[in-house]
Amino acid sequence: METGEKQGEGGHGQWCHCGKLARMQTSWTSSNPGRRFLVCPKSKGRGEKRCRFFQWFDAEMCERSKSLIPGLLRKIDRVEKENANIRAKSKILWAAMLLSWLVVFAMKMN
Repeated sequence: METGEKQGEGGHGQWCHCGKLARMQTSWTSSNPGRRFLVCPKSKGRGEKRCRFFQWFDAEMCERSKSLIPGLLRKIDRVEKENANIRAKSKILWAAMLLSWLVVFAMKMN
């Protein structure tokens, strides 16, 4: 293995400049949607000296992928919101049906 590369718990095996195992994150910007990169775990630290290690883990995507992925993500979000609305309405309908059964049952008992 080369210097700076060692298998660690992250599976990528890349160490940053300050000797910590780099953390893998995912970019969701329009120019790099879904592209993974490595950063130092101290990159957002306050008070201590920050390490500025940054390295792309994935190769750059083609222009077609860059244009398709954001639209697909928006569609997924829209479908998930619709599903949540349907689940909420379903719960209301089940509650209304149960209540109506209880009312019918109570009326028959009288």
